[in-house]
Amino acid sequence: MLWCAAIAAAPLLAACSDDDNDMITLPDDSGIQNGADSIQTDAEWAVDSVDLWCRRDTNNIYGVMYYNATTSEPQPAVVLSHSSSLPHASMKGYAAQIARMGYAAYCFDFCGGSDESKSDGAMDSMTVFTEVEDLRAVVRTVKGLPYVDPSRVYLLGSSQGGLVSALLADECPDDFAGMVLFYPAFNIPEMVQMFSNLGSMGNIGNWGDLSGMMTMSEAYINSIKDYDVWAHVGTFPKPVCIIHGTKDIVVPIANSEKAAALYPAATLHKIEGANHGFNSANLGSMGAMMGASADYDAQVMPIVEAFLKK
Repeated sequence: MLWCAAIAAAPLLAACSDDDNDMITLPDDSGIQNGADSIQTDAEWAVDSVDLWCRRDTNNIYGVMYYNATTSEPQPAVVLSHSSSLPHASMKGYAAQIARMGYAAYCFDFCGGSDESKSDGAMDSMTVFTEVEDLRAVVRTVKGLPYVDPSRVYLLGSSQGGLVSALLADECPDDFAGMVLFYPAFNIPEMVQMFSNLGSMGNIGNWGDLSGMMTMSEAYINSIKDYDVWAHVGTFPKPVCIIHGTKDIVVPIANSEKAAALYPAATLHKIEGANHGFNSANLGSMGAMMGASADYDAQVMPIVEAFLKK
């Protein structure tokens, strides 16, 4: 198991990561434990998986890194951020596929990101903005790994993880070579207001499980319900690849169409017939409600590969 602590004072957490690796410490007793799902792809590119822990303040963040352990050359890296109420496991299939393309790929659990999260933190403490800080700490750690090329780090986020990735990319454009967004949930403030209006606005409290879709606490609601997402995304100048289903009933594709028009170097790829999630692992509990089960990865992943290798 590999421990990497991204430790900084509070003011530094609000800053973009830099190229100084002194913010990353490796304990003397650190070791690497190969994951059970290590993959041998072919004679030229062997993909291994390792448990990799990061840290934000006092919170430990768990994830799995897929990378080629047989080469001494620094590898470009992709950091994958999962959807709300889903664990890192929902992104492991994507991470393994991206690693086969020649990239280190790290998927992790946001603190309080789901009831299956292996990271610290409770769901009633999680907000979009705590997830931004989690991602910032993860990126800082990944950039300091000896087998990662810090100048070629990409973000990939789905749904809420897409919004989180977009917020950090706009704040810290120099940290990333590009970004991939799967059905990014730029409409979260609208959804929060809609769900909140279904109950007593005088006592929002802990909303609990909304039709099996997500858990919204008072902290989550109050932090995002009046937030202007569009004032904080759309300026990231590097290449952006947005992939969105035409039948998405949770995040209408109009949100991605608007985002694609804002970003200076964005391309929107529409997946005909896809709902919110491209495979069963990424539909989560929402999938049963929507009756969505089709697997669109055969269409999605060639788009991702072409973007990363462009």
